[in-house]
Amino acid sequence: MVYNIRSKSLGGIYLAENIKQKKIIGSVVKAFHIIDYISEEEREQGATEISDALGYGVSATYHLLNTLKECNLITQNINTKKYQLSLKMWQLGMSAYRQNHISIALKPFLVDLKNKTGETSNLTVLDKNKIVYIAQEESDKLIKMFTQTGASAPLHCTAAGKIFLAYKSPEKRDEILKDYNLTYFTENTIIDKNQLLNELVKVSELGYGFDIEERDEDVSCVAAPIFGLHDEVIACLSISGPHNRFTNKNIKEWVNIITHTAKEATDFLRSSK
Repeated sequence: MVYNIRSKSLGGIYLAENIKQKKIIGSVVKAFHIIDYISEEEREQGATEISDALGYGVSATYHLLNTLKECNLITQNINTKKYQLSLKMWQLGMSAYRQNHISIALKPFLVDLKNKTGETSNLTVLDKNKIVYIAQEESDKLIKMFTQTGASAPLHCTAAGKIFLAYKSPEKRDEILKDYNLTYFTENTIIDKNQLLNELVKVSELGYGFDIEERDEDVSCVAAPIFGLHDEVIACLSISGPHNRFTNKNIKEWVNIITHTAKEATDFLRSSK
């Protein structure tokens, strides 16, 4: 998990100064990160587990959990005394999805991409130093890749993440990568900053990016950018699937399909403004 890193940036003097500068409420920030932590765990979480993971005091964690439970944002198992997200959170998530113009507008392009390649198609956006999956069309094949809508992933080891980095200005890219941790996931993960920068040059020249078993073994991905009115990358289209289906023949065909589909999506969004 990344929360040992996150807790350092949220705790102590840094958090206090950040709150003072931005005039935000610290307890609300902490409550949000409790929700975020629970959402990324596959099983229920106890108060002590949450406290340890986020670096918050046990007493403060209990108070935050009780508040979130009172607001019906989390529920507590009466037997285990552990917590999970509530149905209300699902309802809020669906409302956010309905209000997301890009995910709704680009759904036909996701469907088309999935149908033409046979692989799972994804729509991602950039959120600070990670990508977030905001829509997906699941492959019809028996063996396929699936990522939950709303899930996040790192930049350096995902095709879409490389796209977002590659099309940033050098100044903004340096700002993102300054304190960025090139976490190791597989033998193919790029963990050297200079190697990553060289990769990003290739991505910007080609107009698409790859993840060849860099985040998960036996999983590969190819992505292409969707541009806004000012030529900034506002989203990425990608397809992901088992690595053994990423043959030279398929890759050549899929690159043509995804770059063409991404251009169509770009033209569509620009014309609808």
